[in-house]
Amino acid sequence: MTDKGIKRFDELNIARLSLISVQERIPADYRDWTVELEDGDRRYRVTCQALPEYGVPHGIDTDISAALVNLYIDQGSPPDGVVTCTPYQLLQMAGLDTSGRYYAALDESLKRLTTTTYFIAEGWRDHPRGRWTNVNFRYIDRIEFTSGEADRLDATSILRVTLPQEISRSVRAGYIKSLDLSFMQTLRRPPTRALYRLLDAQRRDPENPDAVAMAYQVGLMEWAEACKIVTDRPSMAQRTLDAAHEELIEKGFLKSVEYVGRGKKKLLHYTFGEAFIPPDPALLQDLADLGVTQTRALQLVREHGEKTVEEAVSRCRAVLSTGFKPRSRPAFFVDVLRHPGKYEPPQEPVAALKAPVKAQQSPPRPSPQPNLFEGPSGASEEEADGEARLRAMPREKQVEEVMRTLTFLLRNDLKLQELDTLRLALDEGLEDPLEIKAWAIRGISSGQKSSVVRDLRARLSLSLTRPSDPPR
Repeated sequence: MTDKGIKRFDELNIARLSLISVQERIPADYRDWTVELEDGDRRYRVTCQALPEYGVPHGIDTDISAALVNLYIDQGSPPDGVVTCTPYQLLQMAGLDTSGRYYAALDESLKRLTTTTYFIAEGWRDHPRGRWTNVNFRYIDRIEFTSGEADRLDATSILRVTLPQEISRSVRAGYIKSLDLSFMQTLRRPPTRALYRLLDAQRRDPENPDAVAMAYQVGLMEWAEACKIVTDRPSMAQRTLDAAHEELIEKGFLKSVEYVGRGKKKLLHYTFGEAFIPPDPALLQDLADLGVTQTRALQLVREHGEKTVEEAVSRCRAVLSTGFKPRSRPAFFVDVLRHPGKYEPPQEPVAALKAPVKAQQSPPRPSPQPNLFEGPSGASEEEADGEARLRAMPREKQVEEVMRTLTFLLRNDLKLQELDTLRLALDEGLEDPLEIKAWAIRGISSGQKSSVVRDLRARLSLSLTRPSDPPR
């Protein structure tokens, strides 16, 4: 699972277009589809063509595709569209089991996403330019990975995935919406998760993504086509959808689902639950002004509530107005939010009563400052908590977390095989994961990244040759 409560993001085009079938299983010959749909006065067409041996994307592919977008965002949305990670990190971000059986499923999912081509006519939003365009792409433009077996992904592989420019460019342009990935991962079955992702996108106005509707109406058979449900029978389409509706109502995402009419003209009317209304954009901007990233801001609002976060913003600004300069403004804000009693906002000076002037007066004593005003003497409380959690993990989990950090920091500096060598050194106990992480971060933060890369290459070379060195 991802960290509890973290809200992630979805690229709005791929979420609205429903490029992945909501069905958990597909017919053996289901290798292509074409849908023509209307959105107001605009009509658009989407075609999917897959290889016969893999079939069209479906099932857990919706989890993997969402995870790839969020790993791309987490890694700074580089212009080349590249995501570097381990299979463990990808499965963890997707909320799927990391103990073994899903590695084969991940291998198949990545092959489907790499070999399937989409053709979209008048349906892809170029939001910065305010126009609808025609595009064709594969969900994964290129994939490289290391492996102990030919053509098979395993738990120790290092992945380098390149997203198509259409997706990466749109993400960098900010055409994204919040996606409650932690909530999505509580949903039991892939069809429910896929329907949640699609509905959460459809309630957004594609030309004004900040506008969120509380209701959505669509024709049943049109909706079945959008969901890629393989049937021309309304009763079968309704039965397939109802299993997902039940859980989405139970979890509060949907308030109600109503069917109106009969046969192929039947309409679906969705009413959304109020608990899933996104936070006030103005509050998100206030947090951005304090250096809090949007992902972190959404997490904090969800955990603490808008009112509590607003109060913490006011308290934080009041403290900063005294001239206090924390080492990290975002970490300082989180500490103010979590421990409001430590920080009393400065009081307005009270006008002194008129009194006879004394010959001499002692200078006014400065008002007491919050106890963190003595200045930073070490890591923030949040960083210290993170290090403590890492030390308490089993070694194999430490390796995964350290690889997550080092892959992010060095993804543009080390070749895929070098990252694989680093992973091997950690797995074999030739390097201590906590020590090498601290060493690398210390060097990079002091501006010595090139030295860290050079020394790491030498260090790994020595580590892997040491067992076979002749005794001296």
